Amino acid sequence: MFADLRVLRLEIDIPEEGMETLRAWHWRQGSLSRPNVHASVREGATVYQDVAVQLKGSKGSFRSIDDRPGLTLRFDTYTPGQRFHGLKKLSLNNSVQDPSLVSEKICRELFLEAGVPAPRAAHALVKLNGRDLGLYVLVEGFNRQFLKRHFANTAGNLFDGGFVQDIDEDLSVNSGDDPQDRSALDRLVEAAAELDDGLRLEKLEAVLDLERFLTFTAVEAMTCHWDGYTMNRNNYRIFHDLDSGRLIFLPHGLDQTFGRGRGSTSQSVLPHARGRAAHAVLQAPEGRRMYLETLARLYRQVFHVERILRRADEIAAPIQDALAETDPDRMSFFLYHLQSFKDAVRERSASIAAQLANPEGPPVDPDPGPGFRGRRRWR
Repeated sequence: MFADLRVLRLEIDIPEEGMETLRAWHWRQGSLSRPNVHASVREGATVYQDVAVQLKGSKGSFRSIDDRPGLTLRFDTYTPGQRFHGLKKLSLNNSVQDPSLVSEKICRELFLEAGVPAPRAAHALVKLNGRDLGLYVLVEGFNRQFLKRHFANTAGNLFDGGFVQDIDEDLSVNSGDDPQDRSALDRLVEAAAELDDGLRLEKLEAVLDLERFLTFTAVEAMTCHWDGYTMNRNNYRIFHDLDSGRLIFLPHGLDQTFGRGRGSTSQSVLPHARGRAAHAVLQAPEGRRMYLETLARLYRQVFHVERILRRADEIAAPIQDALAETDPDRMSFFLYHLQSFKDAVRERSASIAAQLANPEGPPVDPDPGPGFRGRRRWR
């Protein structure tokens, strides 16, 4: 499903009682738990019964059930053992913040190639109660099943960063044998608050997979992921790997990369870090040195412009076929934004190369201020 680039066709049917439940729920910051409703999901001749469906998305991407909603589907909640192409959980992203439809898949592949676990992405044409919703980005769910593909021990907690929440806040837990255990996060917060630069890095390395965190931060910066953890304390997960005893940051919400939203393809590769852990690392001279070394290595090894552009065209080909069949009027809109995405990749590569070649080193992006999608500043 994730490798062959085909566009799946899904027909979701939700009884009127469930539709009324979903109509009554709207995203608000601090909203209560999202309700699940029963649905059936058809793919060709295969029908999955009693699938748990809930609305997904937050401030920028949330849409109501009668609009073009993002949806989370859990196939085993009401029917133990039920799987969709082997998956227990998947998300259908409405991609309202990425009309190119390729950002999520390409950026997730970049993180994976760099060595940072990330859920995989595909595409699907979706109908809801017979109504055509159009093309969606289908994303593998964050759960223990996902963790098993990357870690030998999945007993540790998988923390959900929620909406603009940092590591010192009450993060929910997606999976884990002891969800009440926040001790690792507490140690990370304590380490990040250490004033001495050298000692702070030592304390961070004791609780944080520092090498992988530097990679995570560098890929966020290379892809201009302004709405991620480093620059906005948003769209991330943290897994506590009990075998290593360290925390590992994982990417999420990669639909506003390469200059979309509030990002810019010319932004510094040394971003102003609003995330506590990222700020703590990059404020230390040795942390900045290691980070820039990591970024330069990844730029050489992973950020191959022509390969990324070819991949964008490969992903786009079946999308064009699907649009030609189902929504030809949207084709020019899609092709325009696909080309814009590819142009932005070229611009970003040129910007990174120029910054790395600067003998004085890259500047630090200015602090965007307390109103930048955050509730407060941290220093």
